[in-house]
Amino acid sequence: MSRPASFKIIPPIDTCPAIVDFAQTIAGKMALLVVFSFGLSLSTDSWLHTSAILLAMTLLPQYRGMLLVAATFGTFALGGWSNFPVWPGGGQGLPGGVLFKPLLVAAVLGAFALYYHAVRQWKDDWLGRRPVRNLLGGYCALIVLAAQLPPAGPAAVIVWSFAIVFGKYLWFFNYALLDRNAKDTAPLALQTGHFLPFWGGYNTPFPKGAAYLRKIEAKTPAQLAVSQLKGIKLLYWALLLMLLQRVLRQILYGQPGDSFLGIDLSLAIPSLSEVLHGRPGDPYPWYTNWLALVANFFYKLVAFSVWGHGIVAVCRMAGYNALRNTCNPLRSATIAEFWNRYYYYFKELLVDNFFYPAFLRYWKKRPRLRLFFATMSAAGFGNVLYHYLRDIHEIIQRGPWDALVSFHVYMFYGMVLGAAIGLSQLFEKKQRQDMPWFKRNIVNPFCVMLFYCVLSVFDDPDRNLTIVDNFAFLLRLF
Repeated sequence: MSRPASFKIIPPIDTCPAIVDFAQTIAGKMALLVVFSFGLSLSTDSWLHTSAILLAMTLLPQYRGMLLVAATFGTFALGGWSNFPVWPGGGQGLPGGVLFKPLLVAAVLGAFALYYHAVRQWKDDWLGRRPVRNLLGGYCALIVLAAQLPPAGPAAVIVWSFAIVFGKYLWFFNYALLDRNAKDTAPLALQTGHFLPFWGGYNTPFPKGAAYLRKIEAKTPAQLAVSQLKGIKLLYWALLLMLLQRVLRQILYGQPGDSFLGIDLSLAIPSLSEVLHGRPGDPYPWYTNWLALVANFFYKLVAFSVWGHGIVAVCRMAGYNALRNTCNPLRSATIAEFWNRYYYYFKELLVDNFFYPAFLRYWKKRPRLRLFFATMSAAGFGNVLYHYLRDIHEIIQRGPWDALVSFHVYMFYGMVLGAAIGLSQLFEKKQRQDMPWFKRNIVNPFCVMLFYCVLSVFDDPDRNLTIVDNFAFLLRLF
């Protein structure tokens, strides 16, 4: 007896042969673009030029790579290069003026092109054997050098601005280096189209690098139709989650008198930042602390899903059938599974740049230690390094060392997260289908959510708090 079809809020249009066949016709392509553009207009102000790009990539799929390059740099130009915030006032009073940012981008791409060529030329030398490690080390050295310059001088403005722009490209460059020896890798000039692509994803590459894009690119009209239908489904699912996000904001954080869609219920829960800082002489009661912590966790989960779904939906519409960034994290039965489901492309970045190099090089005769060490290298060290370098404006303001010291709370967070994921991989190997239903669907997901919810106490971006403040709040929960 066949299983009854499960109910879907967004119908599975990508599995209907008639719709897939229609989507391969000119009329079908136009209809898909209209439906997608309408949904896009409900979520972003840049929907018109994004729709124009998708129109060109839909009608001229044989030029997809070149169109992606034109779309990416055209988006920068249309946005006034606002995606490249440099030193405050960067470019003013310096040679180049309004061309300062484009010239910086050209300089960064040119510098990496020279490095990329050198790595491929001397692949058996020290430079070519560990190119990702050398690039990360060189970037850290550039930051240390920039910190030694007089802060008010033009040299500091130029060097720091170069470092900021280079940092935005850093992980895209690493993916290009990892793919450098593939026989079918595209020329570097063509790869610039998916360095900070027009669909977004800064600073984490969406969706990964050239090797992954080759794997998921639609190569036939049928594959393109399925990819675009999946993009429409994901966009409208993101719109529903956006509505849920607005309802949650009203119910959780709305003030008296606020309403949304006729909903005027408001719990007026304080933000996590407010309860972390506390009220002098009048601390919040323990149940308010729990409410703030749980509300913050689930609200961020919904908001994060909306953000990632919007990016991947445009990517799919462009002809790249990428996996979702966030996929059913509340069903996670283990700590490691949640990490994979919550922020997939960040996890993949850490795996490709830190886990595999450590796993393939160290502790080869001790498999359990090998797995744990590689996991700590990725979820611990790589995670902390990524966020430390991402917050480069903190480094400019505080200096490299003081910025690192002020980052100690997140360093603790990364250490605990890495250890928890490593232990989860070692001791939670039992497959989901072998678990009793109640444990698999209720007990385990609840424990996983509780762990990440409590751990989020140390994921607060406020660097004015010390780890003593975070532990004090943890105690106030009880």
